[in-house]
Parts: sequence; structure tokens; C-alpha cells
Amino acid sequence: MNADLSSFPALWVPLLMLGAAMALAFPPVLTFLKSRRDMESVERRLARRSPASEAEAAARNKSRIGRAVTGLADQMAPGDDEQGVSVAKARLAAAGFTGQSAVGRYYFARLLCIVLPQLALLAALPYLTELPGNMPIMISVMLVLVGLIAPGMYLDKRTKARRQECSSGFPDMMDLLVACVEAGLSLDASVQRVGEELELRHPIIAGFMRTLSLELRAGRARKAAWRGFADRMGIEEAGSLATMLRQAEEMGTSLGQTLRVFSADMRQRRILYAEEKAMALPAKLTLPLVFFVFPVLLGVLILPAVVMFQRVL
Repeated sequence: MNADLSSFPALWVPLLMLGAAMALAFPPVLTFLKSRRDMESVERRLARRSPASEAEAAARNKSRIGRAVTGLADQMAPGDDEQGVSVAKARLAAAGFTGQSAVGRYYFARLLCIVLPQLALLAALPYLTELPGNMPIMISVMLVLVGLIAPGMYLDKRTKARRQECSSGFPDMMDLLVACVEAGLSLDASVQRVGEELELRHPIIAGFMRTLSLELRAGRARKAAWRGFADRMGIEEAGSLATMLRQAEEMGTSLGQTLRVFSADMRQRRILYAEEKAMALPAKLTLPLVFFVFPVLLGVLILPAVVMFQRVL
């Protein structure tokens, strides 16, 4: 009886936390089901007026589950008038998720990261009887904290990796841009050409260049388009390029000469960055040498003397 009472909190705390998570997910699920019912009603009305072919109907049936998951993810996201949506969109865009349903899927993934570990812990409770009474509670709280932090950490890691790749490929982009401008192409045509050339080597930069080319072709002001390009890329070099192009346009200086000087500066900066990494390598190797190599060398040098002292004594 005492054992049952002692295991009572360990059993019911994950159940209560799971029930709270399901209660939070219940209103969006109801809203999603209502919107799906209304959408299916509209689709039936449209099908009466213009019946689709059997192949299109089969394709819709095959993608019904995918559309349901996407719709549920959209319902999980807050409304467009809420303040956190713009912040979430900016973080997701910096990480490379620019779809229309990216925010909804992000919030849906956060919910799954909280609910699924609690379900796994609940299923594993019968096999954790040897743990102390409060240990499952602590594990449940730790899983909730990890579920809340893990999506943000993943976005930050992905954003950092993308910016590092953009920074390493930026000098190559500048060299191609200088070559195109000095060959006689305009700046807008050079942007399109460079985006096509970098498609295989630096696909992330090529995507940014493609977006910039579309904005320039749509009639957006060149200063605003380049500033948006720098904001999307999120590195210091892109911001410097946007500022340099704005100043060159305002002062009427030669664009080719300005880009050549800026490209040489980017190459020199990449060399300095590589030298900085090389100079920091001995300091980074100090701890591995102390903790792994030095004890082995010390043992090899001292072990013969220890054996000789044992024989003498």
C-alpha cells in the first residue's frame, strides 16, 4: 500500500501535464475541423459546377492527409495581428523557411516536442519502478523544458550555418559581379547572371540573388532592394555592399571601379579570417594536449623508473 501511494505522484504528474497540453491543443483542433468542413462544402459546390477529372480527384484524395497536417499547422499559428508572428517569421526566414505555412508548422512542431516526450515517458513509467518517487516528475519537467528550447536552438544553429556559408561564398559572388559589370552588363543583369552561375556552388546566395533580381525587375527601388537583400542575408559584408552601392549611385562614381575595390577588400578579409583561424589553432589544441597527450607521455616516461624502484626495493 505504501509503495502504491509513493508511486502515485510519479504516475499522475505526467498525466496531468499531458492533459494540460491536450487542453491547449483542443481549441485549434476544433477550429481546424470546422474550417475543413467549410472548405469541403465549398469544394463540393465547385465540383457540381465544374466537375474535375478522375486523376485530379485521385490526386486530391492522396494529398488529403498532407493538406490536413498543413491545415492543422496553420491553425496552430497565432493570428497575423499578434506581435510574436513577425518575430517568428523573421527567425524562420533567416533559417531558410520562407513558406506561407512556415509559422504554423513551427508552432505545431513546438507542440509535438512537448506532447510526444510526455507520451513516451508515460509509456515508459511501468519500466521505471526502481527510480525514486520524485525522479519521474523531474524527468517530465526536464522534457518539457527541452521541448520548449529545442526548436529555437535548431533555428539558431541553422541560421548560423547559413550565415557562415554566405560569408564564405560572398567573395566569389563579388568576383563574378565585378566580371559581369566590367564585361558591359548592367547591374541588374549582372545580378541575374551571378545568381545563375552560383546555383551549384553557393545555392543559398543564389536564392538571395534570385529574389533580388525579381524585386529589381518588378520595379522596386534599387536602394530598397539592395537593403532588403542585405537584411535577408544577415551578414556584415552584404550591409557594406548595400551602403557602398547607395553611395556610388548618389555620388555618381564609377560602379565597376567601386565594385573592384570592394571585391579586393572582401578577398583580403577572407585571407585575414583564415589567418585568424590558423593562429587560434594552437590555443585550441592546448586543452586536448594537456588532458589526453600529456598523461600518456608522463606514464610512458615514469613507468620504467617505477618498475626499477620496485625491483630495487
